[in-house]
Amino acid sequence: MTIYDIAREAGVSIATVSRVMNGGKVGKATRIKVQAVLDSCDYQPSQVAKGLATRQSRCVAVMTMDIRDVHHAAIAYEIERTMATAGYSTILCNLGGTPARAGEYLRTLNAQQIIGVFFVGSIFVTPQCREYIAKYVPNIPILFANAVLPLPNAYGVLSDEEDGTYHAVKRLAQAGRRNIAFVNDDETESEEHKLNGYRRAIREYGLTERCYRAERSIEGGQFVTTHILQQDPNTDAIVFSEDTTAVGCLHALQVTGKRIPDEVAVIGCNNSVYCTICYPQLTSIDNSLHETGRMAAKQMIRLLNHESDVEKTICLPCRLVLRDTTPPML
Repeated sequence: MTIYDIAREAGVSIATVSRVMNGGKVGKATRIKVQAVLDSCDYQPSQVAKGLATRQSRCVAVMTMDIRDVHHAAIAYEIERTMATAGYSTILCNLGGTPARAGEYLRTLNAQQIIGVFFVGSIFVTPQCREYIAKYVPNIPILFANAVLPLPNAYGVLSDEEDGTYHAVKRLAQAGRRNIAFVNDDETESEEHKLNGYRRAIREYGLTERCYRAERSIEGGQFVTTHILQQDPNTDAIVFSEDTTAVGCLHALQVTGKRIPDEVAVIGCNNSVYCTICYPQLTSIDNSLHETGRMAAKQMIRLLNHESDVEKTICLPCRLVLRDTTPPML
């Protein structure tokens, strides 16, 4: 049923139907009559047409580097669900590992009258991305999930991964581990925070730093674990910046006959589904992925409602979720 059918059924003009749907000034009796027809046929106006008519949309975009990443997928899911509950539609922009596509997407989104953009992951904290935002979307709210970028229209929600990693390493040291390695997989701001947390705990306990790099994959975890044990057979704990890589480590340790956690303890990060589908189940740093997505969406909604006291940056706490790959305290 079209708006013309609604008007004919209610015995009013198209303009009157439009005013009822958009909250315009209409007499009470007329509003009740038109609304009854709308309800009886479950009429849903075209949001695209409405946006063209008012030059306003209720559509936001979520930018991810790779939606297959369980970390980014969890955040994007919570953003979409929270925005949908508030009456907003969400467009997913998957860059497929190509950062330069961010500029292309932002140019297109601007032409489509998108009213807000989320960037998922600290990989977007680059001078290039800052330039794209300033050029294509300087006047709409920008929300970074798990990152912060200093721009007038940019806001951020992130977890305190430095503190989370610090406490994870500290717990290993308190359990008597003295040869603790750390493995990360990128040079993003998030990875830097985790590395800083590791180094802070290592210094506090007077231990020696053992830092390694690995590809974020199960194969990458297997390879780097074999390398670590060859280089330093006394390694008694390994902390990974990602769960996926940590699961690869578990495979490698089992192949070499190392007992987990008696001989080598393992900790991952993200507290993802991988932690409970592997054996033994993986201890992991919970960096509030789902809460980050929900909070980012709530911040966006406040900005779209033109609230004046929206915080520029929100930092959420992390916690260590203990499972089978860490030893008891001494």
